[in-house]
Amino acid sequence: MIELGAFFLSGGLWITPRIWNNSLEKLSKCMMLFDTGATMTTIDISIANRAGISIKGSEPITVHGADNRISGHLVIVKELWLGNLNLGAVAVHVIQFNPESEVQAVLGMNIIKEFKVTIDLLMKTADYDGTVFMSPTYDTTEISTLDTFDLKTSRFGR
Repeated sequence: MIELGAFFLSGGLWITPRIWNNSLEKLSKCMMLFDTGATMTTIDISIANRAGISIKGSEPITVHGADNRISGHLVIVKELWLGNLNLGAVAVHVIQFNPESEVQAVLGMNIIKEFKVTIDLLMKTADYDGTVFMSPTYDTTEISTLDTFDLKTSRFGR
């Protein structure tokens, strides 16, 4: 089971997973909105750029938001970690979020659906407003790498 500190910001529940940074060749924290209404995990183009994630040659996509449509790209990141669990290669949408929005990354259902999730808002710490517990519903020893990732069949694809 993964135990993640969570905090509230602008009416949303936020967590801080780590994403592989190609530029630094290490994992980097990324603040993400925990969003069960989002189909796909999505990051801002600025986060992708800082992490050295290239959109060259990637599939163009259109993301449908609550009141708009945004053009972007579908990319595969090398690793995404939730707590101490490496999810392996993960498909994400890369878009340009509204620069005035505090949301610059979203953990979506392509990842959340693979876990039993419990949110305990009474389990606060000095740094967090609550705790998100995520129990994988799959064999965590079977992870996709960039070489083995298949968008249609990999666990964290579409």
